[in-house]
Amino acid sequence: MLMNKGSLNLTSTPKRVNTRTNVRVHGSKVQQSSTELTVKQQQQQQQGSRFAAITETAPAPPSQMTPGVIGGMAAMMGAGILISKATGGGSGGQNLAQLQGQQAALAAQLQAQQAATQAALLAQQNQIQAAQAQQLAHALQKAGMTGGSAAPKPVSSTSLEERMKAVQQHFPTALPVDDYMNRVELALSQLGFTGNNTIAMSNLCRDESCMILEDKIESVFGACFSTHGLGGVLTCGSIGIKAGLSHSPVVGGKEQYVFFSFPHIAIDSMNAIGKISRPNRPGSSSACGALCACLADFQKDGVEANCRVPGVHDAENPEYSILKQRLARQLKSENCKVEDLDLVSITKAAERTITNDLKHLISKAVDPSKANYAVFTGVQIHNWATDLTDGKTPSLEFVAAGECYTVINGKQEKLDVNAVPALSPRQLRLLGQVAEEQHPENDLPDQDSVVQEVPRGYLMRRIGGAAGARKSPVSYINVPM
Repeated sequence: MLMNKGSLNLTSTPKRVNTRTNVRVHGSKVQQSSTELTVKQQQQQQQGSRFAAITETAPAPPSQMTPGVIGGMAAMMGAGILISKATGGGSGGQNLAQLQGQQAALAAQLQAQQAATQAALLAQQNQIQAAQAQQLAHALQKAGMTGGSAAPKPVSSTSLEERMKAVQQHFPTALPVDDYMNRVELALSQLGFTGNNTIAMSNLCRDESCMILEDKIESVFGACFSTHGLGGVLTCGSIGIKAGLSHSPVVGGKEQYVFFSFPHIAIDSMNAIGKISRPNRPGSSSACGALCACLADFQKDGVEANCRVPGVHDAENPEYSILKQRLARQLKSENCKVEDLDLVSITKAAERTITNDLKHLISKAVDPSKANYAVFTGVQIHNWATDLTDGKTPSLEFVAAGECYTVINGKQEKLDVNAVPALSPRQLRLLGQVAEEQHPENDLPDQDSVVQEVPRGYLMRRIGGAAGARKSPVSYINVPM
């Protein structure tokens, strides 16, 4: 009964009796509970300080709020929530609720900033794409490839001399292709190189328009061993060169070779740079397309960004990537400014680059004690009619001479093709008459000029691919004079 009465007394006066009992009996536990509560409050205060720090750094500008930063802040927020749950309870419940409210507000703020960041990144990406498109358009305009480019200086499309002078403004050493090949043949024949004892190796662009020059070369030296590549880039290596050399005639115990290497460019009959008409295709096309693409990439990304370690290339686009990186290294070594580049200047740079590559491969593949050889480099220029169906406007071909030299018995001698006397208009006309008798369908015009038209019928069949096209329009071998 006393126990029951004592129990009733304890319950009837809970605050006084419980406090006194706790103080007397459980004093040490009260002190322990107070200490634990103090520790929890300190942890919660530290938790609040940490989230206050996060809150201070959260409102960063969208341009600085990268996905990595947002993810890291979200991870910190998640860790804070776990700590809050672990330290919750007791008299710290109010602080915990406050922290949870702060966390919810911070989560909403982070979500809003993440959306703003994504929107800012998208806008920035759109700006970059617009700038790239503008740079590409600017590059093409400088190359004369778009209708928005500056109008070229007008020339008379029917005046052959005027058109040649317009081409020579960009390429001063340019000669009509027939005149050029006549001079080459005359110079080499005096040094013992003929079609009977020499193999020609031609390195041109893969563009079918370049076959006009290949035909001219083969009319003198017979079938060529070709090492063609996009933009005229050499990718055959020394083994490829050696393979061609092994086909050479041997006369007097020695082999003889003549190397021709030319990138190309179009300057049409109205003096528009980079434009060329093609049979059965409306409008104008571009030449050289690969060099136009290189120019656009340099204008967009810069030269330095397109330099690569030699031997490294894009497996999907090997020739183009090799062409571009070799050009980039050449332009970098020459301290060329991107803003100064246009299609004419990059074509000239391609000629210098490919000439250096050719010289290197010759040094690896040719034994001067066992062979004599000649080298002719430059730029092939298409000066075709803007409309190939217009029979009144002639289509012309030019070659701008670059490096020209021979190596005979190990001794190198420079040649100047432009200093070799040209055939007279009468001689060229006689050659044209012989060619017309052999191929009357070529319909050669009677021209009193060293500038000779590419016969329209031949051009349409050779490039257009019509049945019955003949390989070469003119043969200068054993022509009676």
